[in-house]
Amino acid sequence: MQWNQKHMGKQLHDEYGSSLVELALLLPVFLLLILGLLELGRSFRSYIALDNAAREGARWLTVYPSDSDGARTVITTEAARAGLNTNQLTITITPVKSQYQAGDLVTVRVACAYPLLFGAITKLTTLSLVAQVTMRVLYG
Repeated sequence: MQWNQKHMGKQLHDEYGSSLVELALLLPVFLLLILGLLELGRSFRSYIALDNAAREGARWLTVYPSDSDGARTVITTEAARAGLNTNQLTITITPVKSQYQAGDLVTVRVACAYPLLFGAITKLTTLSLVAQVTMRVLYG
């Protein structure tokens, strides 16, 4: 009986050591997975905000077809409201006209260099996000 207790104590001690080794091997993998999911969620949120800004700019042009500067202001305001860096926005409105006619198609493309939080790990410091929306002008 005494021999069994000593043997069981040694066996439990060995299992404790192997559990630590397994934790040491798997913990970095789980941390990278969690950080990757966090980064994916943040970038997807920013893409949705960028798409919303492009949609608002296109909508502005469908209602006010002679106000391209107003559309750019609306896009910048929406992007800033979502926390995007407005200095890194590239806004392209095509076709370039001073006045759009009813029935014209207007395309608004907004691009942004999105900084990644964990870029040092992946050697990728920014992610290029692009949103493009096309709408038909309502009033001309």
